[in-house]
Amino acid sequence: MNLKISKEIKIALLAIVSILLFIFGFNYLKGSGVFSSSKIVKAEYDNVQGITASSFVQLQGFNVGSVSKVSLSKEHPGKILVEMNLDKNLVIPEDTKAQIVSLDLLGTKAVSLIKGTSPNPLKEGQMLAGSIELGTIESLGASAGPTIDQAKMTIASLDTTIRSINNILDVTTQQNLKHTIANLNSTMGDFQQFANALNAQSAKINSLLNNLSAFSANLEKNNTKISNVLTNAETTTSNLSKVNFDATVSELKNTLQDLQKTLEKVNNGTGSIAMLMNDDKLYKNLKNTLATANNLLYDINARPSRYIHVSVFGKKNKDEAPSQPAPNSKD
Repeated sequence: MNLKISKEIKIALLAIVSILLFIFGFNYLKGSGVFSSSKIVKAEYDNVQGITASSFVQLQGFNVGSVSKVSLSKEHPGKILVEMNLDKNLVIPEDTKAQIVSLDLLGTKAVSLIKGTSPNPLKEGQMLAGSIELGTIESLGASAGPTIDQAKMTIASLDTTIRSINNILDVTTQQNLKHTIANLNSTMGDFQQFANALNAQSAKINSLLNNLSAFSANLEKNNTKISNVLTNAETTTSNLSKVNFDATVSELKNTLQDLQKTLEKVNNGTGSIAMLMNDDKLYKNLKNTLATANNLLYDINARPSRYIHVSVFGKKNKDEAPSQPAPNSKD
């Protein structure tokens, strides 16, 4: 038996299938399937920041549901109630927070679940604590506000400072500043000349440094000799420290005192030396005595027979010459 389906029935069936597909697609775009099992949780906010139905609900960046409804709260006027469909198999603590976050720089919003620490799991229809995370643009705008206010205050202070400077800098002060700047320019010129002079003497400075380096090398080579010299000097110093300088100085002092007494006696005419130095007669007598002794020695040497008589027969020598004075008998 062939059943003929009329054209009207085919059109009706096609319409029903189209409606079902539309409902399924609509729910799918909202993030919830027709045949999927889910549980509803809620959260309230002062500002939903652009959250709409079908916005994603994420846990650690993974989609676990979607926003099903956004409406004004009837229990808390001024608050906005957000209802979310979560996967029924999702087990999270009941103190989990629902935070509105930005998914990209364009400001696409989503709800991020921040897990709590409670041992009790989240139940159907439970109210979550809602919070808002500022996005990049909102953070820049929020941080720019205090910065702008600070800049305004800085500009106002700068304007006041400039006015104060203008009041302080009268004509005389300005002239003094000009002179000061001119002096600074002159000083900088002198420094430049000094730098040029140093550059001109760089060869001599390098030579001096080389000489110092060579001197340092020589010192290093003769380090042993220098150490020996220092050791000898230390030994000499140690030996000198052992000398009884006090006794030596005391003996020298006594000797000087005795010499001083002797000189005083000579000066005062006391003693033979003083008489010899101070008495002219004694000097002349001593001189005459020496001259007489000299004549005697000369005469003995010239005529020894006068003083020594040697005669074999006892005959006297008649050829004896008269005595002659010595060459130096007269002064």
